[in-house]
Amino acid sequence: MNRSRNFLMLAGVAFCTVFVSSASFAQNGEAVNADDVLSSQTSTAQAGAQDAPAMSDVDKGLAEAKAENEDEAILAQKIALAKRMHEIRPTRTQVDSAVGSAAMMLPASERQNFTVTMKSMLNYNAIERISIDAMVDTYTLIELKSMVEYFSKPEAKSASAKVQNWARAVNPHIVKMIDEAIMRIRTGQ
Repeated sequence: MNRSRNFLMLAGVAFCTVFVSSASFAQNGEAVNADDVLSSQTSTAQAGAQDAPAMSDVDKGLAEAKAENEDEAILAQKIALAKRMHEIRPTRTQVDSAVGSAAMMLPASERQNFTVTMKSMLNYNAIERISIDAMVDTYTLIELKSMVEYFSKPEAKSASAKVQNWARAVNPHIVKMIDEAIMRIRTGQ
């Protein structure tokens, strides 16, 4: 099971990497040289140490979302919209999709046991509560309204249903790149 946990953690890192920092892997549709990425991270870290960091647009958006929560009427709307998002895109479906993606990284003989074990150990209701709270703290009222509007569309539902297929095509390449980068870091190459 320890090996399965490592695969799940790696799958989570790979999946998050695609959404959070895809710019590190590609720019204008082209592959990025690992040496360039590593040297730019070093340069960025050195530059950041010299300058006081300015608040990014993301940080400003997060601060705005949290400030909205001080108004009880807005907070109630945000909670309702976050719950609506979970009706449109159920937590169980999203978590099961992530578990399925992680299982695909295991040998075929281990996949079913891994999937059954993971699903039996997860508290889907707790994950949903955590997710709703996080949505309320992360997104502004306008963003939540826009998300509900978008994900209610048939095209968005169709696209969402294909995410696991997309992840199956992309994740092995990301994992390979991460493995290669880790090996280069460990060996100093």
